[in-house]
Amino acid sequence: MIRKLIAVTTWLAGMVLVAGCSAAGGGSTGFNIGKNLMRKDSNLRVFLDGEQAKQSSLKKGLKGYAPFTIKKEASTSPVFRYEIIEPKKFGFIKSVLMAVHQKFEADFSDLADYKIFAKSNDSEKQMKPGIDYDLGNLGPDFKILDKKDNEVPKVQFVYLLVFTISADKSETVQIYFKTK
Repeated sequence: MIRKLIAVTTWLAGMVLVAGCSAAGGGSTGFNIGKNLMRKDSNLRVFLDGEQAKQSSLKKGLKGYAPFTIKKEASTSPVFRYEIIEPKKFGFIKSVLMAVHQKFEADFSDLADYKIFAKSNDSEKQMKPGIDYDLGNLGPDFKILDKKDNEVPKVQFVYLLVFTISADKSETVQIYFKTK
C-alpha cells in the first residue's frame, strides 16, 4: 500500500510539473494526494454476495473521497454482511439501518426503494457484524419497508446501498453496485 501511495503521489506530482505548474505547486499537490490516500474513510467492510465493496485509490487521491463499489454483479436479493475493523471506535451501537436507492435519471432517487431495520429497538436485536443476512429472506426479526412504507417480504436490489450504524461514533457508507 505504501509503495502504491508513493508511486501514485510521485506520478501525479510529476504530471502537475509537466503541465506547467511550479515545483512548489506540484509538491503541494503531491502532499495533498498522499494525505488523501493515507486517510481512512471507513471503519466498516461491506459485502454483497461475498464481494467486498472497495474504493478507487486514484479517485480517493485526487478528490479526497471515492465511493465504495462492488465490481462483480450481485443477485437482485443478495446476501449482505458487514464487518467492523476496530469495534472499540464505535462504542455502544444503538441501531443498524440500511436503505436501497434506485437509479433515477442520471443520479439516484432521494427516496429509498427499501428501508431495512430490526423490528425491535433493542441494541441486541440489531444486525451483527460478521453474520450473513439473506436479504431475500431476512426472517421475522427484521422489517423491510418499500418506498410507500408498506412492509414487504424481501429486498430486490437495484443500484445503491446506504448502510448506517448509529453508535457513540456513527458511520454511513454508500456502496454502488449492479445486479444481474
